[in-house]
Amino acid sequence: MTFKRVLVGIDGSRAGWKAKDYAFEIAKGLDVPVVGIHVMDSRLMDESFLEDLAGVLGFTYYLGISEKVKDFLEEQANTLIEEFLAEGRQRGLKVSSFQTVGVPHEELLSQADPEDLMVMGKRGRRPLKGFLLSSNAEMVSRRSRCPVLLVPEEERAIKKICLAYDGREVSKKAVPIAKLMAGVFNAELMALHAGDEEIEKPEGIDMTSVRGIPEEVIVSYCKEKGVDMLIMGAYSKGRLRELFLGSVTSFVLHHLDIPILLVK
Repeated sequence: MTFKRVLVGIDGSRAGWKAKDYAFEIAKGLDVPVVGIHVMDSRLMDESFLEDLAGVLGFTYYLGISEKVKDFLEEQANTLIEEFLAEGRQRGLKVSSFQTVGVPHEELLSQADPEDLMVMGKRGRRPLKGFLLSSNAEMVSRRSRCPVLLVPEEERAIKKICLAYDGREVSKKAVPIAKLMAGVFNAELMALHAGDEEIEKPEGIDMTSVRGIPEEVIVSYCKEKGVDMLIMGAYSKGRLRELFLGSVTSFVLHHLDIPILLVK
């Protein structure tokens, strides 16, 4: 299997630029196009929002300030996209870009097909701390129809890849993706089964079974073994468990600072 395209969210954040680096490396390894997507947050250009914000932050509000904000965001977007395209062409990649106005996670989701790979920084740029608190990365990874690779700010060579495997359908779907990533990065691939039940190992991958609470086992194993990328099924434990106890995916995302590829 392979991906049709690699999509990457471009927002100017440190993690966003690291996501770009991974997107370029994966696209080059698979010889597929890479698309940089930048979304100007429409909520930052709403007059009523800016008026409320002025009262909180203490700056002077005037009618029409949203046009000034829009001009600034457009100039910033053009600079980011130009830099992205220039670097991609320099690397000999098939690069293109998409730029729009809207709610970032909604626009990112609308651009992704099931055959794509979405790459994003785990911690994107938040123009205003305390406002718009939801994470675009988490919203996209929850709702995306395609696999999502979430990347931390720190640069990391991918030498060891771990597949979290529980024998369920979503983890079986992750097996060929894990093998694909191991080929792209020329990395060692291992599988981890965290739980008490007996399962068959994925074909062609050595698997270690560890008893315990799955999320805690996954985090501990990755840290102890020096894993550089984790591949796992996303939000697959059911809504009631997630509501009351928190999902395995959420726990792992908050306790591991390595690239994590979530398969839907």
